[in-house]
Amino acid sequence: MFGELTPDEIDVLLREEIVARIAYIDRRGLPCIVPVNYAYDGAAVFGYSLTGTKLENMEANAQVCVEIDNIHNATDWRSAIVRGTFETLQGPEAIDAVARISERLKCVATATGAPAPAAQTFVRRKGGDGMAYRIRVDQKSGRYATATIDE
Repeated sequence: MFGELTPDEIDVLLREEIVARIAYIDRRGLPCIVPVNYAYDGAAVFGYSLTGTKLENMEANAQVCVEIDNIHNATDWRSAIVRGTFETLQGPEAIDAVARISERLKCVATATGAPAPAAQTFVRRKGGDGMAYRIRVDQKSGRYATATIDE
């Protein structure tokens, strides 16, 4: 069975997962997609990335798409798409964004028994200058599939 996720089901999925994919258009006009750790507060997706091409491209064209999924197998999955507006964060907003992501990663690592490095963002593990950002949600949609048992 296939179907549409309700707005509440989309929010649950966005709050459960820790890895998303951000799609954006680069300065050459080519589509790009990259995985990121994130946090979600019901109105925005928060991220933190090393300074570089990804951030530069999203600053140049702030309309982005975020995809989040939870896949158990080919017949049991949920997927959501969020379209929104990218913006970099400074000061207390940046500190809050990083704290949200860090707390989310720590909770998931603890709950799943993951090794200690899983509780840290990529930027924290690798080092380097980075930038916190927010993607304000403009639209959300989602779909799911479940296996049906024929009697």
